[in-house]
Amino acid sequence: MIFDFTVFQRRNKVFLILLLFFATGFHHTHAQNDFKEIRFEAAPGDKSATYYLTGTIRDAENAEPIAGVSVHIDGFFTGINTDERGQYIARLDSGKHRIVFRRFGRAASYYIVELYGNGILDVSLSGLDFSLDVFTVLAEQRDRNVKSAITGLTRMNIEEIKLVPMMMGEPDVFNVLQAMPGVTSVGEGSPGLNIRGGQADQNLIMMNEAIVLSNNHALGFLSAFNGDVLQNFSLYKGVIPSYYGGRSAAAINLEMRKGDFDSWKSGFSLGTATSKVILEGPLNPEKTSMIAGVRRSNAKWLLDSVDEPDVRNSDIRFHDIYLGLSHRFSEKHTLDFSLLNTGDFFQFSDQFGFEWNNFVTSLTSKNLLSDNFSLVSLLAYGSFNNGFFEPTEVDAFRVDNGLYYLQGKISGLWTRENFDFTFGAEAVQYQMRPESLSPMGEQSGIMNEKVHKQQGLEFAPFISGEWTPHENFALTAGVRYSQYLQLGPDTVFTYQEGLPVSSLTTTGQQVFGQETIVQYGGFEPRISFRLSLDEANSIKGGYASLYQYLQTISNATGPTPIDLWQLSTSYILPQRSHNFSLGYFRNFGEDEWSTSLEGFYRLTENQLEYRDFADLFLNRGLETELIQGQGRAYGAELMVQRNRGAVTGWLAYTYSRSQIRTVSEFQEIQVNRGDWFPTNFDRPHIVSLVANLHLGRNKSLNLLMNYSTGRPVTAPTTNYVVGGIFIPDFGDRNQYRIPDYFRVDFSYLTNGFVRTWDDRFNFSIYNLLGRRNAYSVFFQREGMSRRLRPYQVSILGAIFPSITYSINFSQ
Repeated sequence: MIFDFTVFQRRNKVFLILLLFFATGFHHTHAQNDFKEIRFEAAPGDKSATYYLTGTIRDAENAEPIAGVSVHIDGFFTGINTDERGQYIARLDSGKHRIVFRRFGRAASYYIVELYGNGILDVSLSGLDFSLDVFTVLAEQRDRNVKSAITGLTRMNIEEIKLVPMMMGEPDVFNVLQAMPGVTSVGEGSPGLNIRGGQADQNLIMMNEAIVLSNNHALGFLSAFNGDVLQNFSLYKGVIPSYYGGRSAAAINLEMRKGDFDSWKSGFSLGTATSKVILEGPLNPEKTSMIAGVRRSNAKWLLDSVDEPDVRNSDIRFHDIYLGLSHRFSEKHTLDFSLLNTGDFFQFSDQFGFEWNNFVTSLTSKNLLSDNFSLVSLLAYGSFNNGFFEPTEVDAFRVDNGLYYLQGKISGLWTRENFDFTFGAEAVQYQMRPESLSPMGEQSGIMNEKVHKQQGLEFAPFISGEWTPHENFALTAGVRYSQYLQLGPDTVFTYQEGLPVSSLTTTGQQVFGQETIVQYGGFEPRISFRLSLDEANSIKGGYASLYQYLQTISNATGPTPIDLWQLSTSYILPQRSHNFSLGYFRNFGEDEWSTSLEGFYRLTENQLEYRDFADLFLNRGLETELIQGQGRAYGAELMVQRNRGAVTGWLAYTYSRSQIRTVSEFQEIQVNRGDWFPTNFDRPHIVSLVANLHLGRNKSLNLLMNYSTGRPVTAPTTNYVVGGIFIPDFGDRNQYRIPDYFRVDFSYLTNGFVRTWDDRFNFSIYNLLGRRNAYSVFFQREGMSRRLRPYQVSILGAIFPSITYSINFSQ
């Protein structure tokens, strides 16, 4: 749909919503805690001044180990957290100690321990209930805001995600991330995230540490990860640990749930946009469990209800399937299997369409070889295919491309009293599928065409250590040495020296067999520190260097499902980024309020940009359409969270600039004469507000507000008439902006019909104000007028309500 070009005029609504959010004031709740008493004695003759206390923290419901539980001793946080196996170890003086185990979303457990010998204290933590007067909703553990040694780390579990209103009523990781500081996207209906000024393909996305290349449904409106099988996620946007690599901006790891080991559970959900089914339970009680979730769209009726014929003749559908198997050989040895399959199809009338699917499967072995040493091995396979088509009668065609990859990783963790040491290696082999053009239907005059693509191998050993010499200081440092090989066979064009690389300067071809064509690599140091000023204040900073050998190629405004994945070659150099960050963190009212202010600066080398009028698809010499340059991004992020009380949520503000300039000795292929210019996703001001009003058990009113500066566009500055033909003359690239973006979403979560059932309703409204936000702007003449008039395109310029009913059963 096309609407008149307008200017954003509703900023007063932002201040009204902020006033309602903070008018609730401070709310303090105190509870009387019961301490359990336990005593450990040493054998005669084994008396010592210090002893070790160890144990495993598990979920009270399913006995699963819980990572990230903080250990507070004698009123202070010690810097000790449980590892991924839920285990902790603390060295204490002999005598009596007050120990508290805390984890967000869990009821704390309190102990009085008389330690006169080494002891093993295993603890079970139960989840908090909505009926509690104090309910925590925040992106991290309460004290992690000031205590974590890694800067730029955000964590959130599925219960928090469900409280954020989303389109189609589905809990969605990637849309919730856009409410966090430093995270945005090109626009509504655009897949991919831009994190701290980085491109969408500069983010490493993982499912249980297995690489995922496609993570969206419905052209970016919905994540491909079913919330019913998701456990939590971790976002690293400052310093990425050395055991993650391959991308130059950020890393996101999604942890999927394990099935119940004791009893069978099932559930289904029926909504106006999606339907889903989940099943989990023990295949072998206490030994082997499974979990399976299936989700599919049922939104076609929405298109059928529109009066516009082209919309009624359109089609959109998607599905995702997840299967997880977990087996316990013993308490110290486990094996996990995960499988994710997603698929999408979209066609607009008989004009054009997209289709893409993603497949990821992984096998993870976790082994505790001693009390302080563990070994984790991962083997994963992934495949991504996409295509676009135009089903017209004469020149109907279809273009397909994709890739598959094999990933292997092994890492060891050695823990001591105040030091953790991680080491290992990772390898990924990529094989690009040929890009092919084929006719659609017998009437098409299109001829078959195929362009073969590259293959490559990425390999990286890594080491990392976290040292906490004092409760007020922690240091995390590591290094990754990455190597990339472009492997044959392949045919590489050669070009005339002293002239720009183009189709006109081709001199020949060089044919390679089963050999290494080109090799890149280098060291990637990572370091982060935390300096605590007191229990409620800390300063954190860090630096990370990263290489990226796999990038996407697209001449669209933002990421699309049909983007080409491209490996580094002799002409397309790998990206390298330098990321700096520094922040101040302060909590108030015994962690009822959490605040943070972080600044960042990022430099990128060999970032891809496109020459004017680039032809990217089915191009055997793709390097002739590209030019590489330097990127820079800088800004500041402010976040204020309310963690307890009747109203919880957060306010996030980001000031960010993202710019690029091309670097070439040939002026004729420079963009904007080699000057710095904004990227497509440069949005200086972004404000997000999430507010949750808790009304009792399983009931809440939720609000999401998002405002951002309009993204840059290229616009004509004048036009000429040559032979009766109007020719527009465009100005410098990305020197203008579309109107500012503003959207309000609302949801109401409540119980279902039957009190004895575990059933719930989710009423949600996306774009509550019905605002017609611009996605892009184009220019066209009116009749015979020489004047070009601007028009804006809105992807979804209306209110989008949805209702979802879900019910869960347990044996």
